[in-house]
Amino acid sequence: MRVPSAADLLPLVTEAGEIARRHFRNVTAERKADRTVVTAADREVETFLVERLSRLLPEVRLLGEEFGASGPEDAECTLTIDPIDGTAAFVAGLPTWCVTLGWVVDGTALGGVTYLPMTGETYVADGGRASWNGRTIPHGPRSLPEGDQFIVTYSGYHRRAAGTFAGKVRSLGSTAYHLALVARGAATGALLGRPHIWDITAGAALLAAVGGELRYRSGSAVALDEMLDGSSAPDHVVGAAPGALDDVLALMPPPAS
Repeated sequence: MRVPSAADLLPLVTEAGEIARRHFRNVTAERKADRTVVTAADREVETFLVERLSRLLPEVRLLGEEFGASGPEDAECTLTIDPIDGTAAFVAGLPTWCVTLGWVVDGTALGGVTYLPMTGETYVADGGRASWNGRTIPHGPRSLPEGDQFIVTYSGYHRRAAGTFAGKVRSLGSTAYHLALVARGAATGALLGRPHIWDITAGAALLAAVGGELRYRSGSAVALDEMLDGSSAPDHVVGAAPGALDDVLALMPPPAS
């Protein structure tokens, strides 16, 4: 089995990001059946990636947000595709959207690439190492960043009873970017709602590479293999910087009654 690598995928993700950039601030939003937003840019980017990846990695199963699964169903490796993570931000003209790919083997996120064309940020996890714009992100606890400490949250967080947090609470519109910020050490944690696997595979690999954690609200490990059918996570998911899991879990809103 050939497992994808960042060397394989980074050029494709960068090219896909440039396709999306050409549509930025010139798109019409549509509503899918689940009421989430989609645009022609999402579809064009995913079509491009599926066509290129199916030639490059024919033995790998592909699973994308817009068009579902393709490739061999019995493949050991699944490559997840989110052509534009943060479509609502993309439609609103905000720069915090990204193209993200990740690969999963035996339920474990082994790597991923997350690229933000408008901010020039690239996050890569591969071979147990993580980097941001080519610079290695160190493993293990790190000192708090200068300025206000913050967590990043899903858009519906304000509708639920929120926990107490002494710092800032921000929602930037992209689950993949939120996890990258945690892995990088900019954010203490991410409260993600119930994402799909294509939202979190690359971020899960980034967190694993730096010693962070991705957990369900219950505290149990996120089972990516249970999400390979394209379903959303069965419980709310949190991502935490190294050593911060208990603090971040305490911020998770209680289940709806």
